[in-house]
Amino acid sequence: MEYSINPLRWSTISIFLIVILWNLLSDYYGSSLLLFLLYLLVVIVFASSIRFKFKIHDNHLVYQVLLFKKSIIKKKIDPGQVEQMKFIRAGWAKKAAIIKLEKGMDIRLAVLYPEEAYEHLLEFAGKHDISIVKTNDYLTLERKVERNKMESS
Repeated sequence: MEYSINPLRWSTISIFLIVILWNLLSDYYGSSLLLFLLYLLVVIVFASSIRFKFKIHDNHLVYQVLLFKKSIIKKKIDPGQVEQMKFIRAGWAKKAAIIKLEKGMDIRLAVLYPEEAYEHLLEFAGKHDISIVKTNDYLTLERKVERNKMESS
């Protein structure tokens, strides 16, 4: 199954880059309003064209970063590479997961859409005997979802 990722930190990182790069550009080219608007337009186009995808297959996981619908980073993760899956809370009431790898950087899956992705990730971990850690905040979110289901039925 294929899921999209909404990175919570992306807006903070992009604002930081806008400020830093604008300071560099203004040192070389002066503080022109036209240059700033042009620069802002380019940054917005690039920032809005970056997408993150996550796929769960029976035997592996695939993490992709897409720029203009073209894959720039594609990482295939076999179950043997995964050391642990940690399920956490991101923000006030959003679920997130961190896939801790034996080698390489951990993969943070903040706010997967649709939200059933976390259940599929848990099934994948259980099927392949991968260590699962759920924080107390995550367990609270699970109880909240169950309570809402009971109240609606």
